[in-house]
Amino acid sequence: MVTVEDALAVVLRESLPLPAEEVALADALQRVLAEDVHADADLPPFDRAAMDGYALRAEDVALAPARLSVVGGVRAGEWPAMTVGPHQAVRIMTGAPVPGGANAVQPVETTRTLADGLVEIAGAVAPGANVAPRGCEVRRGDVVLPRGRRLDPAALAVLASVGCVRPRVGRRPRVAVLVTGDEVVDAASTPAPAQIRNSNGPAVAAQLRLAGAEVATLGLAPDRREALAAALARGFDADVLVVSGGVSAGDYDLVEPVLLEAGASFFFTRVAIKPGAPLVFGRRGATLVFGLPGNPVSAQVTSELFVRPCLLRLQGALPPLRPRATVELLAPVGNRSGRTSHAPALVRAREGRLLARPLRSLGSGDLVAHARANALVVMEAGRSHAAAGETAPALLLDSFLEDDGEPP
Repeated sequence: MVTVEDALAVVLRESLPLPAEEVALADALQRVLAEDVHADADLPPFDRAAMDGYALRAEDVALAPARLSVVGGVRAGEWPAMTVGPHQAVRIMTGAPVPGGANAVQPVETTRTLADGLVEIAGAVAPGANVAPRGCEVRRGDVVLPRGRRLDPAALAVLASVGCVRPRVGRRPRVAVLVTGDEVVDAASTPAPAQIRNSNGPAVAAQLRLAGAEVATLGLAPDRREALAAALARGFDADVLVVSGGVSAGDYDLVEPVLLEAGASFFFTRVAIKPGAPLVFGRRGATLVFGLPGNPVSAQVTSELFVRPCLLRLQGALPPLRPRATVELLAPVGNRSGRTSHAPALVRAREGRLLARPLRSLGSGDLVAHARANALVVMEAGRSHAAAGETAPALLLDSFLEDDGEPP
């Protein structure tokens, strides 16, 4: 049995980035950049007005109020045809280029239009006020987005601003998902006595899609060697094969021996983690293989902790791990397993603190309790108890961003 840290290190070591490809900007959301992106020009490309008003020389209004001659106007998208001389001003709109000679913009709210082409400036303005100088945001050649960045909407805006309309990104991993077990039936079916609906397939496949993978579901396989071997064989052309169930030590846990017969080799088969100690990771040819536990919560937790980083690393993401946050416990958490445990919790941000209420769970089959959690409180193997008021590390899940207002 290997530690969580050692197991994760092996997974990341074996997850070599896939070849890069070009995609259209419209298709780049959540993809991972395969190379640095550089600015093709200074941003802004000219001295830009930060608000509506008058472009002028600050020295002409040092003794306000002052009256200036209006010698023209310039709007956004128009290059100014005039320059600003002593005691002159140009009417200017937000985003427009500042005319030559001007070194400040006076907001329109502090001005008054007079007759005969004059404007009265009510207050002094400092040189450079309300002007974004050329290149103050980015200089031509600067790296605006680094390799390994996962592209969110803000990053797409940056790509568009520098003309990178076909970014090079890591290829999406192709992942096959197989669920095993004689007791498992399709979710649309009515289970017979002793059967359960397939919840692992939809949950794990969804986790992997959120991590950027192209997922093919292989359906269900019974606990029979020939049928299991045939089902596994359909996943060997994927970059990653994820199997749920059949990896414990029972008489009908056949995934490991069938994978070995198919030519797979394993890096580890057990991890000191709760939930999810029976956890297989190996390789069959070019295909990475994960064998996740069959218990629903165990499958989701191990997929989050090991398969997700693998998929992000395959795409070249830096870093591929979720950050840990320190939370303050509102109730005690125990860990008598001797393994690193991950307890479901509801975390809320309150007045600069992250407060975590551990959720009552009946174990690795309690899907409902896990679905209420937006974080996993991590208790290291050597820590058997944490009291209310103590702190602990926690992994914040995607649902952490969805604050439904429920108190912690």
